[in-house]
Amino acid sequence: MPMSSVRSMGEEIRHQLEDLPVYRDYLVSSHPSLRSEAWGRNCIFVGAGDSFIASLATEYLSQHLTRAMDPYELSLDPTVATDKHVYFVSVSGRTRGNIDAAQKVRRRARRLTAITADVNSPLAAACDDVIELRVHKSPEPTPGTLSFTASLLACFSRIMRLPKFRNLEGPYERASGWSKDIGITKDVTTYFVGSELSYAIAMYGAAKVFEVLGSKAQYQRTEQFSHMELFSLSRRDLIVIIQSGAKDDPKAQTLRKLLHERGFTTAAFETRAETEVEHAIYSSLYLQLLVWRNAYRLGLEEASFRLNTELLQISNSMIY
Repeated sequence: MPMSSVRSMGEEIRHQLEDLPVYRDYLVSSHPSLRSEAWGRNCIFVGAGDSFIASLATEYLSQHLTRAMDPYELSLDPTVATDKHVYFVSVSGRTRGNIDAAQKVRRRARRLTAITADVNSPLAAACDDVIELRVHKSPEPTPGTLSFTASLLACFSRIMRLPKFRNLEGPYERASGWSKDIGITKDVTTYFVGSELSYAIAMYGAAKVFEVLGSKAQYQRTEQFSHMELFSLSRRDLIVIIQSGAKDDPKAQTLRKLLHERGFTTAAFETRAETEVEHAIYSSLYLQLLVWRNAYRLGLEEASFRLNTELLQISNSMIY
């Protein structure tokens, strides 16, 4: 009997503690980054869904020297890829948008590389070379957790040398404890707020709420939140504030203080990360465990995206 997608999600989250350090070493030893692409120079990262978020996180990590793009938008203007090394990020390697974009930029781009779990996929065949996402994968469709953090590492490894992960057990236990008492219900909106790299991770948090819980969520930059979404808040909503990693983030701290003083429900965490790469991985763990714990608390056996067959059919028609 196949395992439920929610239970598989929990197991994949835990697998990260073993898989990510091993995968980091694989990337460093087998796929050295190019000097001409240090910090993302001459690169574009392309993806959709979680893969776009990994691409956007890479843009922030590079201080915008590289560029994250939506595959359909790249197809509409393939000249953007002229003389660039274009990395197409897709766990399945079967998303039509990426394959179409790769075919349209082939004669303009300097090189095409697929970052995918399936080295025999159509996307891999459309590119010049492949960086494999070598991680555990459930045979059943699950919300992206381990595949997402592996994609982060694969993308980050193209623009810099990855730090070693000394111990993921500590961040995992802190994230587990933090998420234990934070409730998300169907009738509220969860807002994920962060700046720079934390903004990309905020987008990831919203994506997991959509896919797993089927609840309303939004993501926004800290500064922009105070100009826009703030005015839609109710006191039943949850605002998750993701502070920056290795930098001071006074605006995030002030926002939480002001909201808390006025009776709004907020949650925030500090990853204690020494590098931005670690911050991205640790923050992902926090948000994965937050969503998974709430799915478990609500008694969900299957993620929302698997239960709503009508919407899943529309999604599959658009993506594949």
